[in-house]
Amino acid sequence: MSDLLSRYAECLFWFGRYTERTACLARLLEVQTSFDRGRADAATRWSWILTLYDDREKFAEHYKDADTESVIRFYVSDRANPGSIVSCIHAARENARTLRALISTDLWVQVNAFYNRFRNLPPASLSDSRLSQTCQMVKKECYAQLGVAAATLYRDEAWHFYQLGTQVERADQMSRLLDVRFAQMRGVSRDSDQTLGDFGFWSVLLRSAAAQQAFLRSSAGRRDAASVARFLIFDTGLPRSIALCVDELDKLVNELRSQYGLRGGAAALERIDALKLLLDEAEEDEALIDDLHHFNDRMQSSLIELSSELAIAFFGTPRSDIYPEDEAKADPGSDAGKGQSQSQSQRTG
Repeated sequence: MSDLLSRYAECLFWFGRYTERTACLARLLEVQTSFDRGRADAATRWSWILTLYDDREKFAEHYKDADTESVIRFYVSDRANPGSIVSCIHAARENARTLRALISTDLWVQVNAFYNRFRNLPPASLSDSRLSQTCQMVKKECYAQLGVAAATLYRDEAWHFYQLGTQVERADQMSRLLDVRFAQMRGVSRDSDQTLGDFGFWSVLLRSAAAQQAFLRSSAGRRDAASVARFLIFDTGLPRSIALCVDELDKLVNELRSQYGLRGGAAALERIDALKLLLDEAEEDEALIDDLHHFNDRMQSSLIELSSELAIAFFGTPRSDIYPEDEAKADPGSDAGKGQSQSQSQRTG
């Protein structure tokens, strides 16, 4: 039986998610900055990031135009945006603060130093000439944070919850990136110099996914739409491929139940099985590229549902809070989290 408090399990989950989210956003902004530097139409090219994170309405509440400067500020230093780099770094630190008794001193020092370093950056760090350097710093600090966690976190259920958050976020980020970039590719006009075979386009996509070198090693010279998409989705040799993330999620939830006696998670496993079935069907689909948006829609919806089931099973979130219309329905195979509150005595199993 696990003796890990549910509030600690939830903090570990979100600590992993926020760290991975920060790294993904910094990497994407760094690549976009490098690709668009000096282009005459660069100001109009940044708006796709708003589509990526479904933030157009939120952005419009605070900014008039989706120009380069506004989009960068919104995603880097705007505290009013919960998805900005500064907000994610702060959220990761607050979760780490709650976990101070569980994480190593080395990890806390890394988290705290990263937060203070970013908070004290001068405004000039967001200028055209320095943004790439700033994003590179953020990315490296996140990698260091992930590395220190991997090197120092004790391999008990706490590590499993931290990894659950990391893997859910990786799969979600990859699915979003594929959905928006392939939709953008389909929208390129015939008169544009950016075609399906444009190496620059695929280079930006692969670099945004931290997968360019891996793809070049495994692609045997192919750089077409199907090869890139299938590599990012199905290749389990790629740390951020959707298939590998889903495999890891399956392993982590099963180990929480078998090794640590956690009674919850049956519904979460059903969601993972649905994700695996979706991947199996897509891998056999020769017309996957034509139906990629539908695949990514189902993938993102399933990941949201999985996160909800994890919260119900292990974090003490009442089912009625997530599914108000289904308040009377019990979680199949689990009574963990029913009627529980986020208190010191609450436990995950």
